[in-house]
Amino acid sequence: MRREILFVSALALTMIWPAFTPAQSLSSALVPDSRASQIDLKKLTKKANSGDTAAQFKLGYAYHFGMGVDKNVYQAIQWYRKAANYGNPAAQTNLGYIYETGPEAVKDLQEAVKWYIRAAVSGSPEGALNLGLAYLYGTGVNQSIDDARQWIGRAADADCPLGLATLAYLYAVGKGVPQDSQQAQKLALKAAKKNNPEAQTILGILYAQDSSALSDQGEAVKWFRKAAEGGSVTGQYLLGFMYENGKGVKKDAEVAVRQYRLAAENGLKQAQATLGQIYELGEIVEPDYEEAERWYRQAIQQGDTRCATRLGAMFIQGKGGGRDLQEAVKLWSWAADRGDAYAQFNLAGMYKAGVGVDRDLVKAYSLFTSAGKTLDASKQLSELSSKMSPDDLAKLQ
Repeated sequence: MRREILFVSALALTMIWPAFTPAQSLSSALVPDSRASQIDLKKLTKKANSGDTAAQFKLGYAYHFGMGVDKNVYQAIQWYRKAANYGNPAAQTNLGYIYETGPEAVKDLQEAVKWYIRAAVSGSPEGALNLGLAYLYGTGVNQSIDDARQWIGRAADADCPLGLATLAYLYAVGKGVPQDSQQAQKLALKAAKKNNPEAQTILGILYAQDSSALSDQGEAVKWFRKAAEGGSVTGQYLLGFMYENGKGVKKDAEVAVRQYRLAAENGLKQAQATLGQIYELGEIVEPDYEEAERWYRQAIQQGDTRCATRLGAMFIQGKGGGRDLQEAVKLWSWAADRGDAYAQFNLAGMYKAGVGVDRDLVKAYSLFTSAGKTLDASKQLSELSSKMSPDDLAKLQ
């Protein structure tokens, strides 16, 4: 059954959580979909130059998003910094955001944390959340779950939707706080009612778990659907999972694949990996090896070693075309170097037999040894040791 990449049954729903990303402060006068005609650039610049911090923030925001002006990250930084230096918490938050997520030429994680601290102390819920996330992930600061909980909690206390959702996640998994599904549900529901897709996804996960007192597959589908419609890639993926497996909804392969594809196109690695297997094995659609390779490669670009292992096997088997041993070796070597036991095992077999590579029993033995930390390679190691010369055995010491 296809489950080498897709997580098993309900475990899938307990392990794939939304990705929490930094929040930005939005101007009441400028939002991302505002029309350029709504911005009087000349008037705004004049007010900003006179020292008006609100105008400075709005001008930084305009350059940040290209509203009425061409996008220019350096101009955005300049105007945000003017307002930030005068204590504007929204500017401090967005300045930190640019330093954390901006192009490599301006990225500076320590500088981002500096501005998040100032924003949080100034009372910005988004700044407090971003500081909490920095501590949660160890981004630009030493990781500290206690500090993460403190600052994320402050954002949640201010009713910041993403802060509520993030704190709900901490309670759901018991990270820095006692695990408490009821408290997680309470917080997530509060944020979900504010149309926060991450919170809606968390609610879906809480309801989807068979072992939970909250278990209600129909409610899970309802919240995954809302999250998916709100743009949550995790919600899209998990809604696909529910349709594929008939959990809380009638099985529908077409809807499942459509939701997986949405999540995959939006960059979710798990969805890309899942689509690769769906098209390779043809369990709910007709096999399509070209599509399988396309999705596997996208997942590989995001570091998915298991997809590299499966794609290598496709090249060995000649699925979709002729065999390509060199490409298989390349993929398995990449995955093996990153610790994938299946790739190590497969590559060891090639070195043992001299297929696609020069025969190298020492290399094979080393790879089988690495794979043996996860898989049973005792038979292969025993066979090799009986065939190796004393010199080869000495090389392993």
